[in-house]
Amino acid sequence: MKPTILIVAMALGACTTTQQTAGDPAPAAPELPGGACETTALAALVSKSFTPALEADARARAKARTVRAIRPGMAVTMDFRPDRLNIAIDEKNMVAGFRCG
Repeated sequence: MKPTILIVAMALGACTTTQQTAGDPAPAAPELPGGACETTALAALVSKSFTPALEADARARAKARTVRAIRPGMAVTMDFRPDRLNIAIDEKNMVAGFRCG
């Protein structure tokens, strides 16, 4: 019976959260070498046909380390990488938009 109580106590302890007080600063996100990408210079590339040259141009303009082309129905991970440029491509192989992460 004692091991069961211990397991329940550990499980309940794992469900608790900590609260920040008003004076505590929020934890900073870890900064990656190479910096974050920027999508401000990419508006002119929306609605253009997706090609390897456009991908390279978008990567350079965004100052991104990596690029991920996302097509309709494609499974993608939800991990956030500030140095990655995501390019949304529609079913006609046209660029639908950009976002970092």
